Amino acid sequence: MNQIRDKKQMILDIAARIFSRYGYAKTSLDEIAQEAKIAKGTIYYYYPSKEELFLMVVKEQAQSFVDEMRRNLHSIDGFENKLRYFLHAPVTYVCQKMPVLLEGLKTIPFNLQQHFDSFRAENRGKMVELLLEILRDGIEQGLVSDRVSPEALCEIINDWFLLGNMSVVVQDFEELLDRIERDHETIIQLILYGIVKRG
Repeated sequence: MNQIRDKKQMILDIAARIFSRYGYAKTSLDEIAQEAKIAKGTIYYYYPSKEELFLMVVKEQAQSFVDEMRRNLHSIDGFENKLRYFLHAPVTYVCQKMPVLLEGLKTIPFNLQQHFDSFRAENRGKMVELLLEILRDGIEQGLVSDRVSPEALCEIINDWFLLGNMSVVVQDFEELLDRIERDHETIIQLILYGIVKRG
C-alpha cells in the first residue's frame, strides 16, 4: 500500500514541477512520465486524465497551504499579529509556492472551469474558517469592536483584499454593484471605527 501511495505522490510532485515550469497547456503526460521514469500508462492508472492530474496537484498544494497557515497561526501570539499574518501570507504563498495555480488560472480549459470553481469555493471556505477563528479570538479578548459582524468582515477581507472571488471581473458590473451594496455598511463601519477597540 505504501508503494502505491509513494508512486502517486512521486507523480504528483513531478507533475507539479512540470506544470509550474510549462503551464497546463504546454505540459504533456509524456513529459511527466519521462521525468518520472515510468510508463505513461502508469500515470493513467492513478490519474484518468491530464485534467484530473492537474486538479490533484492544485488541490494538494492548496491543502498544504491551509495546513501551513493553521500551524503558523497557532504559533503566533496576539490578535493583530495573527490578522497581519493572515492578510499577508496567502498572496505571498501563492506567488512563491503555487505557481501552478497562477498558471492554471490563466490557461485552464473550459471543461475544467466548473471543477476549478468548486475547488476554489471549498478553499475559500477553509480560509474564511481560519479568519473567523482569528476574529472570534479578538472578540473574546475584547480587542475587536462589536460594531462589525465577523462573518461580514470575513466576506469583505476574502473578496476585496485577498481576491477570493476572482470570478468577478470589471465587465460584470451587476455582480460588482451587488457586492458593493452588500458590503457598503460594513466598509463604512470599518472606515469610521475600525475593528480594534480603542481606549
